[in-house]
Amino acid sequence: MKQISFAVPCYNSEAYMEHCIESLLIGGDDIEIIIIDDGSKDKTGKIADKYAKKYPKIVKVHHQENGGHGEGINQGLKLATGRYFKVIDSDDWADEKSYKTLLKKIKKIDSDLIIMNYVYTYTDGRNDQVIDFSNVFPSNQECTWADTKKFKTTQYLSLHSLMYKKELLDKTNIELPKHCFYEDNLFIYLPMINVKSIYYLPLDFYRYFIGREDQSVQEPQLIKRSSHQRLVSELVLNAYDLDTIKDKKLYKCMYRECVFLATIAVVFTRLAKTPEAEKEYKEFWANVKKGNPKLYRKIRYFTKAGWSSIPGPIGRAAMIAGYRFAHSLVNFN
Repeated sequence: MKQISFAVPCYNSEAYMEHCIESLLIGGDDIEIIIIDDGSKDKTGKIADKYAKKYPKIVKVHHQENGGHGEGINQGLKLATGRYFKVIDSDDWADEKSYKTLLKKIKKIDSDLIIMNYVYTYTDGRNDQVIDFSNVFPSNQECTWADTKKFKTTQYLSLHSLMYKKELLDKTNIELPKHCFYEDNLFIYLPMINVKSIYYLPLDFYRYFIGREDQSVQEPQLIKRSSHQRLVSELVLNAYDLDTIKDKKLYKCMYRECVFLATIAVVFTRLAKTPEAEKEYKEFWANVKKGNPKLYRKIRYFTKAGWSSIPGPIGRAAMIAGYRFAHSLVNFN
């Protein structure tokens, strides 16, 4: 059996996808690379087919009509045969040294979730920024949620840091929405409730290339696609009754994710500074209240997500000032 299935969703990625794929190939027969050509109009499909022909035991290609990043992950999951499943975006890559260490250690790991560090690598030449989790999880050993410590304000589990066991993802029965940005937050959150064992490898494995103007994490794109963020956040907040979770540390982790996503949904809707946007963030809260009233009350009235929802121009101005300060702490675009 393959140790890791890497899914690489690609849309018009001809300019950078080869760097990503080449960085993964050193895994050899221990891994498989599933390239999803998401209805690309450039040479993405041909490049993918070239790699599949050259490395038939390692590379698979799936061509599909454009369905978005989430549908790429959906199809990658269906085709994956590895013990673990990892998504690598086509403009990112794996750090060679960390990758080689991972390949040596993974055969001895059987945890539900593997967590590693990731590195912001900026297009404008700024110094790399490592998101490290050594203060949260014990290193190089299996642990449970009970063994975890407090996250820093700037630390959040992301698609770049997580690698779930494939059978756990199958158990969770994930189906991400098509044509929707920020759906990776669902991929992070939904399986978490089933995780019993965690293994943290203090490796700077994932290189997250950031700064392109068309990236979905750029502020103009976040504002433009705020409806996507609201939808994903609603799906997350309405997914589970967190009060049924007996593990206190797991509860805290999942609750923290909900607060973070609710805050993001409100902030990037209100940054549009339009009457329509003010109406839309209120509709977001109404939908959460209907779908998960207990969680709604906790988050709406006792967290920064609620404070970001103070109505009127003064409330919006205070929210924007808070966002600018938070942005200065983490250069995520």
